[in-house]
Amino acid sequence: MQLQRQFSGQLIAIDTKTAIASGGEGRIYPIAQDSSLVAKIYHRPTDEDGDKLTVMFSMPPDAPIAEPGHASIAWPIDLLHTVGGREKIVGFVMPRVNKVRPIHTFYTPKTRREQKPLFNYLYLHRTARNLASAVNALHIRGYVIGDVNESNILVTDTALVTLVDTDSFQVRDPYTGYVYRCPVGKPEFTPPELQGQTFRDIDRSPEHDLFGLAVLIFQLLMEGTHPFSGVYLGSDEPPSLEARIRSGHFPTGTKRIPYRPMPAAPPFEMLHPRLQQMFVRCFEEGHGNPAARPDAKTWVSAIREAEDALVTCSKNTQHKYGNHLNRCPWCDRAKLLKGRDPFPSRQAVSHGLHLQPAKIKRQKPQQRPVVREPAGGRIQPATGLPRPLGQYAVPLLPMPMSRSRTPAPQVPAGKLERLFQDAAWGGVWGSLCLAAIGGIYSVIAEGGGAILGAIFVGTIWGCFFGMMWGIFTLPPNQIWRKWGAVLVGAAWGAFLLAAIGGAVFGAMNSTPGVGERILAGAVVGAVWGCVWASFRPPLAVPVGRVWGRPGGYLGAVWGSFVGTLAGVFLGAGLVVWQQYSGEMRPLDEFARLLLGVAIVAAGVGAIGGVVSGGLLGVCGFSPKLPISFQPSGVRGAALGAIWGSFLGTFTGAVWGAVVSAMFPAVSAGVPVELGPVAGAIVGAGLGAIWGVVSGTVWGALGKW
Repeated sequence: MQLQRQFSGQLIAIDTKTAIASGGEGRIYPIAQDSSLVAKIYHRPTDEDGDKLTVMFSMPPDAPIAEPGHASIAWPIDLLHTVGGREKIVGFVMPRVNKVRPIHTFYTPKTRREQKPLFNYLYLHRTARNLASAVNALHIRGYVIGDVNESNILVTDTALVTLVDTDSFQVRDPYTGYVYRCPVGKPEFTPPELQGQTFRDIDRSPEHDLFGLAVLIFQLLMEGTHPFSGVYLGSDEPPSLEARIRSGHFPTGTKRIPYRPMPAAPPFEMLHPRLQQMFVRCFEEGHGNPAARPDAKTWVSAIREAEDALVTCSKNTQHKYGNHLNRCPWCDRAKLLKGRDPFPSRQAVSHGLHLQPAKIKRQKPQQRPVVREPAGGRIQPATGLPRPLGQYAVPLLPMPMSRSRTPAPQVPAGKLERLFQDAAWGGVWGSLCLAAIGGIYSVIAEGGGAILGAIFVGTIWGCFFGMMWGIFTLPPNQIWRKWGAVLVGAAWGAFLLAAIGGAVFGAMNSTPGVGERILAGAVVGAVWGCVWASFRPPLAVPVGRVWGRPGGYLGAVWGSFVGTLAGVFLGAGLVVWQQYSGEMRPLDEFARLLLGVAIVAAGVGAIGGVVSGGLLGVCGFSPKLPISFQPSGVRGAALGAIWGSFLGTFTGAVWGAVVSAMFPAVSAGVPVELGPVAGAIVGAGLGAIWGVVSGTVWGALGKW
């Protein structure tokens, strides 16, 4: 089977006989061209699957990453579509996770003792902390897991966590508001308010995930015990686990209920006091008020505090317990379990004693001779550990092990905050642009030699910094990218020195209108920043050949960009042809005519492009957008130019029409009834040109 990656364009061959895993929705295959990736191919792909994956691809969470090559969330990094004929998304590409096991392997005492016996209580805390950190990253981005369960969470030997089956998450399209629901869920991880409900008909919220997260954390720290399992004290048939969850019967809580904790479960008091409070808050207060459940960020903080409070047992260094206890609970538990230590010592593991059955009374275990190992150590098949004994690495995690506190994951800026930030940056950008335009105009019209020298010096310095950046950050074989860095550096250097020169020399020479020009640029830039922050590019609109309203939308976006470029080149070309085919005009007059005609032509082209592009897009003739993963650089610049022209066209047309209608003197020489039309055309031209230039820069910098 041959498929094509949607955004990189790479063709990949899938051998259908080499499936790694299979489920109800699809199969997972290795990718021969890149062993670090796998492909998930759906059995029966639908258009809704493709739309949902497009939204997910365009809005990835800021997942915590603890070490190179590890993905804490197996997120789609590209989509896969068929080759030839009508393109149809049939799956996606995601990172491959290696050397992992389901989380229940680690919190179930029997499987942990058999497969990962050196995974101690500190590692279980770290696993819980990393799990909460990954869930927090999803919730910050607006995603809901929905089907929280032990099978979709994989863990490494170093307590790193990977969330898988991400395409089943609940996803909300931020542009259309459509919710791609998660239709499944396990009852034992489902909150009481959703028990017995049909998930396909419900929009879930983060509070629903927080119940399942608390259940998993409880199982990690309480030897696999479910928080709602207990011994029923009634005389009738014991209610099911789902019924207990629905009733809020938490056996280790503060309320009187007809249950007592399981006799084989660790005592609830063994947990750190803050964790005890949070479990009560989640399972008792949260029963009637889901908003009372602790969020994932609060769990990260609480588990970090509990982890810092762990101390080591003097008899067995694998025993870790809270410093609020006066004795080691794991030594007591080993006696209760007749010698089956939940966290066997390294010596016991090295001799295989941890796999022996429970001790029988009056039967003395046979003493095994001490076996000397080679200096390099050996790997014990019984331990299931991928590294020599005695060298089990310190757990890696998104937040360091040291006691120095790193900031908790930052919540992205809200809409209002982002609006102010982009308006401020837009004001700075607009001031620089108008100052640079003034400087260049002074060079052309007034022969400003000093400004020309400043631009030359800025170009040289920009080339130097671009070259240094390319040398120290790019691989030696990427020659073209290094030359690109030099050219970008030269452009930035020339722009900045033109702006500085235009402002400084204009003020020194008392050039009229310098201050007004810079102030006008700040206002225009601030408006641009507000518009850019308010309207996100259509990354979530299905790419490829689309029809109807989405196609018309894409067609209008493309039409504004193509129309702007066509108008500028045709208008400017006509003026240049007249200049050199007839009577030569003075340079300053030629520059003003060139600029005026280019603006008007850009306005006509942009407005005509929006209309014609929209009509063609409705019929399915809209091309693909140059979308990439977190677009920046060249692809970001291309997408920014296209989107910027669209925003600039509409914003400029509206402002031009309003100003012309309110102040008829602005459109002097034009009939009053046509003033708003002329203003809209000129405004659209100015806005489209501004949008192309500014969108290119902001998109290249990844400022979305």
